[in-house]
Amino acid sequence: MKSASAIKEEEVSDAKTVLAMSRDVKTTKPASSRKTSVKTALTGDASTGELKKATENLASQISRMKAEVRTIKAKVLAVNTSKAHKLLSDAIGNADKILADSSGKVPDGDHSRDELTKTLDLAKKTLEDRKSVLKTFTDAKTTLDTKTQAVNNAVNAKAAQDAADAAAAQSQAASAAVSGGSGYSGGSSYGSGTGYSGGSGYRAPSGGSGYRAPSGGGYSAPSGGGSAPAPAPSNGGHPTWTGTTDGSNATGHWDGNHFIGEQEF
Repeated sequence: MKSASAIKEEEVSDAKTVLAMSRDVKTTKPASSRKTSVKTALTGDASTGELKKATENLASQISRMKAEVRTIKAKVLAVNTSKAHKLLSDAIGNADKILADSSGKVPDGDHSRDELTKTLDLAKKTLEDRKSVLKTFTDAKTTLDTKTQAVNNAVNAKAAQDAADAAAAQSQAASAAVSGGSGYSGGSSYGSGTGYSGGSGYRAPSGGSGYRAPSGGGYSAPSGGGSAPAPAPSNGGHPTWTGTTDGSNATGHWDGNHFIGEQEF
């Protein structure tokens, strides 16, 4: 009863319960201050009638006190039940808000919001049921609080994971930017395809086309192509020549019976 007496009107759904209990507590005298009107100084020579009357008086007083106790207990129960009713109502309001705010903020496949939705529906029915008692309200709130906390935990876990993923992605991007700008890629170097290959060099013209004999060499390419021994020049070495077949300058020389053309760059 002492704990119930400390409950204030704003802590319950029905303030009348607090007022009613407070009124009864004030008007009910404690047992220690009660005085019995029954004659207790009976002697051994008391008549049967006197004993019977004293017993009836005591029984009547006991009955009244028990009634008063039952009334006070009922008022206390009403206050505690009203408080539990309000606590459940507040928990329902909080769960409604958490459910709305957590939309899209829990990991995929997480069932905490579904569980909260089901529990929330049951809690609302319990709150509106006039047959619900103190324990019913208390149990409903306990279950609802557990489901609400599970959603809160899921939201916090996803927020933490998203933050960690974002930090990792930022770190990767920074590392890629540093490594990509500091190296020299092979594609920019002098590689295959840019050098001189045998297929793009100068080939000796066939048939003597575009051949211009070097001065002092005295040699003319045979018509119709073919090969001929290189005449030995007067100086005893192979002749060299300058000619063109495609507008590019070139030089060449004989090596035995084989002519070797060399393109100039």
